[in-house]
Amino acid sequence: MDSRRGQRITHRDVARLAGVSPAVVSYVVNNGPRATSAEARARVLAAIQELDYHPHAFARGLRSQRTHTVGFLARDYSPLDVFVSPYSAGILTGLAAELKEHNHYLLVHPLLIGEDLQGVEQLLRSGRLDGVVVRLVDSVEDANDALLGLIASAAVPCVCLEQPPDPRFGLDAVLFDSFAGAYEATTYLMELGHRRIAHLQGDLLYESAQARRRGYEHALRDAGIALDADLIQGNTWDPTAVDDAVERLWSLVDRPTAIFAANDNLAFRAMGVLHLAGARVPDDVALIGFDDIPLAHEMVPALTTVRIPLDEIGRRASRLVLEQLGKPERGPARTEVIVPHLVHRATA
Repeated sequence: MDSRRGQRITHRDVARLAGVSPAVVSYVVNNGPRATSAEARARVLAAIQELDYHPHAFARGLRSQRTHTVGFLARDYSPLDVFVSPYSAGILTGLAAELKEHNHYLLVHPLLIGEDLQGVEQLLRSGRLDGVVVRLVDSVEDANDALLGLIASAAVPCVCLEQPPDPRFGLDAVLFDSFAGAYEATTYLMELGHRRIAHLQGDLLYESAQARRRGYEHALRDAGIALDADLIQGNTWDPTAVDDAVERLWSLVDRPTAIFAANDNLAFRAMGVLHLAGARVPDDVALIGFDDIPLAHEMVPALTTVRIPLDEIGRRASRLVLEQLGKPERGPARTEVIVPHLVHRATA
């Protein structure tokens, strides 16, 4: 075992072990400004691994300029969804736009829930990122804590989205209140006179789907309406998988007169299935979605939905990261909560 373990390892220790100058270590760590030979680079990287040297702190202290790059850790059960989902696109648009206005870049790193975090650890400690925004989509605390622990130990400024991080990590967060949005949507349907209100729920592995179901249920209970298990259908974000759920609702003897869908894509699919069944929206059944993605106002009829200001979520997250980068010392953790609101259109 190296006798220096337990002491603060510096770039000079790496240089001595690798048999190169400290400047070469700097070039390898920072990917420039000068090129290094493949052989020298390999020796430096081997020394870094042997000494368990974390170059990020060195790079941040030594460089006169930062990388001006913020990473988005797109943590999900379907990580490549970040590139095709209108929901993710809205957040990415806000992140990138705000960063660009401040001459910063955005690096998107898809991360499958449950995958090994070694690649993320290497990215965090490489010095390539000045800060990160991480999406916490589920309520599995151990999995979240493992990722957030890496971020905290790498001392990289971080903002969490969707789920509040454990307070012990001291990380900022931008959250939206799915419960409140679902409660408002369900209450509005009751104000229109509906009592048989169905819910097409999202994938319950996601905390947001759980919160939307809770908001729906609480609104009914507060109005004195008993819950009917037959009116709660689905367990997915995949719109192609809800046809059977909608057909089950429409085959009930006592059909629902309104449906609250956990997101807009589910609502779009439900509208199509209902149309094929001969049902008219909103004359025969009212319909409300959630998210307010761009297609919502283009549908015919236009979708009444709960708006999450996705662009603003991205912008706020970028601002919080940039504010951290502009401060010499870290302040207390901040949490910003965005309350969604109902957008009234033609389907309800």
